[in-house]
Amino acid sequence: MDALIRFVNDTATDTARGIWLISSAAITYIGMAVSAAIYQRYIDRLQIMVRGALIGLVHDKAMILPGKEAESEAVTIMSSNIDSVESAGEIFHDTWAYILEVVIGTMLLAARLQWFAFLPLAIIFVCSRMSAYVAKHLEARQKEWNTATQERISTTTSVLGGIKSLKMMGMVDATQCRISQLREKELRLSERLRWILVAYNASANSLGIFAPVLTLVLYALSSGTGELHANDVFTSIALLSMVTHPANMVMTLVPRAVGIIANFSRFEAYLSRSSVLGPRHIDAKKGQHLVSMDHVSIRLPSETNPPILREVSFRLSRGELVVCTGAVGSGKTTLVMALLGELPLTGSISLASKKIAYCAQAPWLPSVTIRDAIISDSDFDQEWYKLVLDACCLSPDLESLRNGDSTFIENNGMNLSGGQRQRVALARAVYSRYDVVILDDPLSALDKNVAEQISDRLLGPRGLFKKMNAGVLLISNTPKLFPMADRLLVLQGSEARLQDPSTVNQGKITGSLVPSAASDQTTHSSELYDRKAPGQNQRIDNAAEDLSRNAGDIALYGYYFNAVGYQNAFLMTVCTATYSFCLTFSQYVLRWATETSSGELNGYMGLYAGISFIAWAATSGTMWFSQMKVAIRSGRVLHSQLLERVLGAPLSYFAKTQIGTTLNRFSQDIALVDKQLPSALANLSTPLIVYVQPVMLATIPPCYILVYLIQKVYLRNSRQLRFLDLEARSRLNTNFLDTTSGVTTIRAFGWQDKFATANIQALDMSQKPYYLLLCLQCWLKIVLDCLMAIIAIGLITLTVMYRNSTGADVGMALNMMIGANTTLLRLVQNWTSLETSLGAVARLKDVQECVSNDDAAKGALEPGTRWPSTGDLRTENITVSYSQESEPALRNVSFRVNPGQKLIVMGRTGSGKSTLMLSLLRLLETKHGSISIDDINIAHVPLQILRQRGIIAVPQDGFNIPTATIRFNLDPYNKCTSDEIVQALRRTRLWDKITAASTDVDTILNLPMSAILPLSAGQMQLFALCRMLLRVKATAPTKPIIILDEASSSLDRETEAIVGDILRKELEYLTVIMIAHRTEGIMDTLRPGVDALATMKDGKLRVSVIGTSMDWVEEN
Repeated sequence: MDALIRFVNDTATDTARGIWLISSAAITYIGMAVSAAIYQRYIDRLQIMVRGALIGLVHDKAMILPGKEAESEAVTIMSSNIDSVESAGEIFHDTWAYILEVVIGTMLLAARLQWFAFLPLAIIFVCSRMSAYVAKHLEARQKEWNTATQERISTTTSVLGGIKSLKMMGMVDATQCRISQLREKELRLSERLRWILVAYNASANSLGIFAPVLTLVLYALSSGTGELHANDVFTSIALLSMVTHPANMVMTLVPRAVGIIANFSRFEAYLSRSSVLGPRHIDAKKGQHLVSMDHVSIRLPSETNPPILREVSFRLSRGELVVCTGAVGSGKTTLVMALLGELPLTGSISLASKKIAYCAQAPWLPSVTIRDAIISDSDFDQEWYKLVLDACCLSPDLESLRNGDSTFIENNGMNLSGGQRQRVALARAVYSRYDVVILDDPLSALDKNVAEQISDRLLGPRGLFKKMNAGVLLISNTPKLFPMADRLLVLQGSEARLQDPSTVNQGKITGSLVPSAASDQTTHSSELYDRKAPGQNQRIDNAAEDLSRNAGDIALYGYYFNAVGYQNAFLMTVCTATYSFCLTFSQYVLRWATETSSGELNGYMGLYAGISFIAWAATSGTMWFSQMKVAIRSGRVLHSQLLERVLGAPLSYFAKTQIGTTLNRFSQDIALVDKQLPSALANLSTPLIVYVQPVMLATIPPCYILVYLIQKVYLRNSRQLRFLDLEARSRLNTNFLDTTSGVTTIRAFGWQDKFATANIQALDMSQKPYYLLLCLQCWLKIVLDCLMAIIAIGLITLTVMYRNSTGADVGMALNMMIGANTTLLRLVQNWTSLETSLGAVARLKDVQECVSNDDAAKGALEPGTRWPSTGDLRTENITVSYSQESEPALRNVSFRVNPGQKLIVMGRTGSGKSTLMLSLLRLLETKHGSISIDDINIAHVPLQILRQRGIIAVPQDGFNIPTATIRFNLDPYNKCTSDEIVQALRRTRLWDKITAASTDVDTILNLPMSAILPLSAGQMQLFALCRMLLRVKATAPTKPIIILDEASSSLDRETEAIVGDILRKELEYLTVIMIAHRTEGIMDTLRPGVDALATMKDGKLRVSVIGTSMDWVEEN
């Protein structure tokens, strides 16, 4: 620049000098463009490699962590932290390059301004000290924000996984309030960090704005002539930018670096967690014994707790069936976990093989087709496959599905019935043909006929397991299975003893240990969405719909600005416009200062300082509005709308939408709204307003035409790549959720390598669009750099050829060109960043507009505060189906349950029991007919009232939110006192289980569920009963209808008596509908001639009033 200004001022300079200037400019600008592109390419490659390595590490660590730990934190790290950490390499290399640039710029500046060149370094030092003071709180506050984000996402993940139970129990409003509170906490903690960022930004901006001011003002005051020369001023401005800009960039990198360090510490803590501790010895030469346990003792989770099991010893031989039985909480599942190596223990366990065919009590199914889930890692054998399907009674079910065994399993089998899920998991264990088989209560969700057929075909003397010569350990509370066993392993207290099965008939097993006998009645299974799954075609259609958005959507901007608040957007624009005006006007002031007389120089320099201060205040105001107003308000509004819409969505939405996709909305999309969109909006407005100043009007039209064409090409491709990237990330997240939720089963079967390979394949698929997006951004940068190079070379060429400009004109033009290069690049990059980031808002908007609300009450009716007052239930000719296209699951069902009457509903799998229950709760809407409670049609009753005090449901799975407190899980609406909660826990015999952690009542009740000892399946059912008792107390004096869905399916005889006692006392005057298959303990509590039994078959219901004789029971 100095040489060009001197060339223009000295008309006698040779033209060859001008050609040299043009050549130097061409080499410089083109060289910068090419070298920057090469550097960016290597940075992008490094970023991709870091991302792949981190995801691989998280997945591999999840494979060796205990199940709950693997699932909780890993999901948050995958969805929120990796995107931050992957840029660590770029920050490292940028930092040393910027420092080198500061040194070179200072040396060049010193050659022109002597000691004044060191003023920017002094300002850098002062700003760095201020920044260091501000930044020392940054890491701690970043960690607080990350922790709050993890708590919210973990809670959201639990809620999405148990949405059916949540809706049944009427806990949607309380859960929505709970997550909203966590979101408010997250935003409140983010405000603490954002204040630091605003202060830090103000400190960093002061460097770039005030360093040129102080340097030039002092230089002007110290000059003896009282004049400023154009070549000194504008060359110094350019050199000062070489010092202040990289120093400023280093300072702005510090918050990112601190954030990365905080996220790295989360990675370190996660990777440092203790892995599965259970010691198992694999001895392939063990001989006849497949499993040997010697003096094994197990305690959870600390050494201070008494052992759950003590000195357990037994052998499992080839071809042997050992049935393990015991009371609720006696340690049956704990024994299984120890055998699988999931728990720390003392003693020794030896296995003949590290691969075990395991069927969990709560079946885990991956997101694949039914056929792939059964075959899994084995080779396909058509004959064996058909034999397994027949043995597990799956053939009729697959024939009823439109896609057969190609039906895609959604969300751990939400589109399958409970019985189908258990049988698919059981078929998977059988198909593997492993020598060691562990079955944890695999027949609990099956009706009598199916259970008997499966037990005969698998466990009987001619069953498949005997033919395979496999050793089977069966956990069961069904005495009818005992005669098939070679030995019984009876758990009592904390001890285990082996017993001959024949002693069951001789009464040698105490009644407190033996579970209640299975009734001759048929069992219940959940038929929820026992129909064709949407499968992969639906997801492909969704992706295609995303890809169709090739142009900006004005309505989308309106939707976002409505969330931001138009006042906030306007005030931020005013600050930005002020900064842009001052930034441009200061160049004119310097030009006038070089052309003025000595007497007016001080005035211009004062004006220059004043304008610079206003510019600093304006840009700080822009930062404050974007971080403290725009980010907070938009984050609160958009998350609230998303949460309300998703939790209010009908059950069909969750059956056809994968959890990973929905979770992406709450994690990555909300993260974009919180972190990227406000900054992109603020960063866009500054260059946009700068670039429309009059000084650039001569070059604006051609530049904007070119930029428009470039960004059009870029946006068309970047949008599509962004959508492909998000689709691939959803698939990766779904695969990751599959792994973490089923890690115990995966480890048991020895499928770690298979799922690691699947994760790598999903990761590779997600890397492709992401890397192409980075390449496209690199292409944009080199194109814009080349465009600026052409304009700069053209300007220098015109200056050399015509030489009719003044030095001040040339200096200002080149400085504007230097600024324009950065400005134009930022304009297009921030515009495209805003556009692609708005993709998150588009997806949130789509959820808001496309997902219906299940509370579509036909003319909402407020039934009154005392409704229901009697509990009189009537259904009249109701017809129900799962979709408009599917066949009715219930046909013209009519029945009445009188106030205070108890009704037991029975029927085989697929008969319509759960459909009836879901219809009563309006989880399925009736096509025809009506359901009324106390003569009020429930179709007109708001769901909040219906499910909170009209009907109180107890789901089979005993759902709870691990991150929420015990108090919240029992009393989500905070209607009961601590004493009432303790009384209910004592009533269900859970208080002693919970008080192991502390003695203070409030301390205990305010503990998160994850802090207490794990509850068994039976204890979870008792916990759900406890919740029901508190809801009944809270809704008094109303008389809600109680629905018990298999409330005692996992209970032993003694514990099942608690349910009967509750029916007799607490629920004596309430209407109760029980879906049950264990009726011995319940039948004793029912009143002959008053209470009734209903049997369902093919969607039709037959109700019989209970008789007094055993002949009646057998007939019915």
